[in-house]
Amino acid sequence: MASIVIVEDNLSYAEDVADYLTENGHDVRISGTAESMWTTLSQGDAEVILLDLGLPDDSGFNIIPRLRELYPHTGVLVLTARVMLDSRILGLHLGADNYLTKPIKFPELAAHIEALSRRVRTRARDTVQPAWSLNKSDRQLQMAGASAIDLTEKEFKLLHMLALSTQPIPRDSLMIGLGGDQYEDTKKMDMLVYRLRKKVKAAIGAELPLRSAYGEGYSLSVAINLL
Repeated sequence: MASIVIVEDNLSYAEDVADYLTENGHDVRISGTAESMWTTLSQGDAEVILLDLGLPDDSGFNIIPRLRELYPHTGVLVLTARVMLDSRILGLHLGADNYLTKPIKFPELAAHIEALSRRVRTRARDTVQPAWSLNKSDRQLQMAGASAIDLTEKEFKLLHMLALSTQPIPRDSLMIGLGGDQYEDTKKMDMLVYRLRKKVKAAIGAELPLRSAYGEGYSLSVAINLL
């Protein structure tokens, strides 16, 4: 069973989704506005947030980064009618774990939620005593018991984006996050990763917990604590 908050201004649709998920054993709360969502979350964390982008009092694109900052171990699943590729890329870049478009069959939606909930729980267990930390003010990476490693701006941005996500981030999304263009040669991304891995290995003798997911991009194999 997962604790889910549905953030959707179409109350009838939200209730239909909530009824289906509740019948499947989940604990579901509904918020029709961003303000209501923040109030609901303040009363108890959710494992998964099902977020519509077109809310009456705020844009989902504004909400996602704030969710990542305040609730880093909560899964964010966007469910929207916006089907444009640019919207999908932006949503994932900002920190959404998945981006689904309406209409969607409820059994498929439930399967996505359950898969994300499992990843969130695993990630939470891994972060009880994180071995790695990323210091935002000093722009340094550190493994417990080892010296801190100074990062370039791009190295820091790369690790920061990955630390905020619970699933692999596509190379083109990472390129955009680094200030580039999604159509740039992704070999530049691979070279940045290669050099960063080599830098960490040379500095502390340990492997950087960053893995390549074939066809999906990059992800972290362990959690990195943000300081």
